[in-house]
Amino acid sequence: MNQANPSVILIIPSASYRTSPFMDAVSKLELKVLVLTDKSQVFSEDYPDNVITMNFEHWRVHLDNIREWSVKHDLKAVLGVDEESIVLAARLSEVLGLVHNSLESVKLTKDKFLMRNALKDAGLKSPWFKRFSVHQAPQEYLKEISFPCILKPTFLSASQGVVLANSIEEFKRAFEMLSKLLAQAEVIKRGGEQANWLLVEEFLPGKEVSLEGIVSKGKLKELAIFDKPETLDGPTFPETILITPTLLDKHLEESLLETAQTAVEALGIIKGPVHIEFRINKNGIFILECAARSIGGLCTKVLEFKGGMSLEELILRSALGRNIEKTNFSGTVKGVMMMPINNKGILREIRGTEAALAVKGITELQITIKSGGILEPLPEGGRYLGFIFAEGKDQNSVLKNLKKAWAKIEIISDNI
Repeated sequence: MNQANPSVILIIPSASYRTSPFMDAVSKLELKVLVLTDKSQVFSEDYPDNVITMNFEHWRVHLDNIREWSVKHDLKAVLGVDEESIVLAARLSEVLGLVHNSLESVKLTKDKFLMRNALKDAGLKSPWFKRFSVHQAPQEYLKEISFPCILKPTFLSASQGVVLANSIEEFKRAFEMLSKLLAQAEVIKRGGEQANWLLVEEFLPGKEVSLEGIVSKGKLKELAIFDKPETLDGPTFPETILITPTLLDKHLEESLLETAQTAVEALGIIKGPVHIEFRINKNGIFILECAARSIGGLCTKVLEFKGGMSLEELILRSALGRNIEKTNFSGTVKGVMMMPINNKGILREIRGTEAALAVKGITELQITIKSGGILEPLPEGGRYLGFIFAEGKDQNSVLKNLKKAWAKIEIISDNI
């Protein structure tokens, strides 16, 4: 295998939104690829000899086949494409002798309590925080907290299980609801021992933004900063609208990047994509979360870089050791709306999509829950109905058009 055609292993859970973008990037870069997945997927037909379907918990059963393929095809990197696959990517990279974030580092980003401790120890601004067992009565913890506060699981993503409590009664209700959520078999399977714990922390008011970046040899490169123009003050925290480029002034943006670099170092992230969430207020810049992966869902579709490169292509290029330092965001102001689920039910029909697509500035609309699917709003649910994409001359026009398009959508569902 020559250097022009190195190979990568992609770990793609069957429920991932990222299958097509990553496979398109693999094709564009003419890479050899081995896909590890937990269920047969559409691309199995296109790559019949390059897909291994496995139980991710029993990956070692397939290690000999993976190792044989890796040696034969000059393997350069193992990538987990989303939150559910990054730990396995670290384990495999370690076994195969590839440079990667350590397993300990990745686990830090997967446990919000451990992450909070690491960031605080690094001298970054921090809310007060406590970890409590879900098996104790909530009133036992009341002397250790103050209001308003946030309750959240230590491992779930997409704002699932994140709740604001302003009083003792709200705290007790939230605690009970989250205890039931964490007792679900599927949630226990995902979180393991972490399903026994809740993180309670100070509520941080202020503006919320997120950073998309790639780390190479421990140095963070900014790719995009997303503003969240809607106020996120609870009681739940749906990250509905994201718009980039940011409106932050240059000085604040530089401070944000310095904070992000410190976080990357504190968590031991040396390579690969990062997605970092911040709150900014009069007391400074606070990190809400730092994930060793790129932004979730279909949100990467709003990111296009010079030369027509997608975020997935940039991630692959960086993983292969290619220089991406001169890569910059291109195009107009762009935004995405993650269509929220407001009521529990069974989806029957979504009306108004054509009218929404006809709104000026709307470039695409994708529904991600099929008819007959269960609708579960936050905080218990962890999915969105779909995604609306827009572009325009400035943030105000993009925001206005996303809201106008959403107003034309009608969701028909049955109660359950």
